[in-house]
Amino acid sequence: MKTRIGYIDGLRAIAVLTVIAHHAAKYNLKLNVGPLQHTLYEGAHGVDLFFVISGFCLSYPTLLRIRNEGKAPFDVARYFAHRLLRILPPYYFAIAFCWLLLLLTLHYQWVMPFGIVGPHMNAFEVFKQMVFADQQQLLNGSFWSLAVEFRWYFLFPLMLMLWVRSPRAFGLVAIGCFLAATQTRAASIDLAILPAFLLGIVAADVEIQCLPLRRLAPLLFVLALLVALLLEPNDPWHFYDTAQIGWQAAAFFFVVAAGHNAWLRAALSWRPLVATGLASYSLYLIHEPVIGLLERNTVLGALSAAAIATALGIAFWAIFERPLTQTALKRVLTGMLGTALARGLRLSGVPAQIALEPAGANTHLSGGSLELEVMENSLPRSAPSRSGQIDRPAAPV
Repeated sequence: MKTRIGYIDGLRAIAVLTVIAHHAAKYNLKLNVGPLQHTLYEGAHGVDLFFVISGFCLSYPTLLRIRNEGKAPFDVARYFAHRLLRILPPYYFAIAFCWLLLLLTLHYQWVMPFGIVGPHMNAFEVFKQMVFADQQQLLNGSFWSLAVEFRWYFLFPLMLMLWVRSPRAFGLVAIGCFLAATQTRAASIDLAILPAFLLGIVAADVEIQCLPLRRLAPLLFVLALLVALLLEPNDPWHFYDTAQIGWQAAAFFFVVAAGHNAWLRAALSWRPLVATGLASYSLYLIHEPVIGLLERNTVLGALSAAAIATALGIAFWAIFERPLTQTALKRVLTGMLGTALARGLRLSGVPAQIALEPAGANTHLSGGSLELEVMENSLPRSAPSRSGQIDRPAAPV
C-alpha cells in the first residue's frame, strides 16, 4: 500500500485501541473504582476521534482539488458506491459473527454481559440492524455508531458543499446542531455527534491550506481535553456516555496537530500502529462481544481478553474486509454499483454530479467527473497545484 499515509492509520489505531481499552475495563468486575478505571473508561471517546477522522478523510481529496484548481466536480453515484462497498460487506459479516456468538452463548448457557446484546433479540431485530434501524435492540453494543455514521454519509455532500460555498453558514449549522442537541426537545444522538463530522471537514481544510491554527493545535488539544473533563457528568458509571463538544474539539485538535508536528506524525506512523489502524474497522466490529464473553466466562483478565479480541479482529480484516477494499475486486464492484446508482439517481431527479467551487468563483463545471476514491486512506501522495507543480501530500481517504 505505497499510497497510504501512515499517520492517518495511526490515528485510527489510537481511536480503536482506546475503545477496546474502554470495553476491557467495562466488563472487568475485578477492576476497582478509581483513577485507572476512570482513565480506561474515557477510551469510549475514541469514537469521537473516529468521527472526526471520517469527516477529514472523505472531504480531503475534493478540498485539495478545489484549493489547487478552484473547483471540483463531486461524483455522487461513485461516492455512494464506495461508501456502500466499504461499510456494508464487513458489517454484514460482523452481524453473522455476533449472531453466531449469541447462539453459542444460549446453547452453552454462558453469561451474556449487559450491554452487548439487547434482551429481546430475534431475527427481525437483526434485519433492522442490517438496514441501520438502530432503536434499542442491538446485536452488538458497538453497532450504534455505524448507524449514525451511515446517516452522516447522506448529509456529507451537502455539508461539504456548504463549507466550500459559505464557511459562516457551515459554522452556524454546527452551532445550531449543538444547541438543538443540548437545549431543545429535538435532541438526538445524530445532532449531538454531527459537529464531530463537521470538524473533520474543517481539519482537512486547515491541513491543506497550512493555516496558522496548526501551530497552536497541541496547546488547544490540551485545553479542549480539560474542558471535556470538566463538562462530564458526575455519574460514576455513565459519565463517558455523553456526546459533548469538549471531546469533539479535543479530537479535532489532535488530528490537526498530527498533520503538523513532525514528532507526532512520526510516532503515529510507527508500523505496528499503522497495521492496527489498517484493520481498525474490523477490530471495532467484533471486539466488544469477544471481550465481554471472555471476561465473564473465563479466568482471563482484561489485558488477555483485549489481546485476543485484537487478534481476532485482525484475522477478521484479513478474511472478510481486505478482499473487498484492497484488491482489484474493489474497483470492479465499484464500477458496477456506481453505474446502477447513477441510473437510480437520474430516475429520482438527483444530480449525478455536484459542482463544488467557492462562492463568487467565475469558473464553471466542465465535462468529465472526479473519481473520488473514498476507500479508507488511499490516495496518491501528491497532487498538482494550479501552476502544475507538485504541491503537498494528499491525505488518505
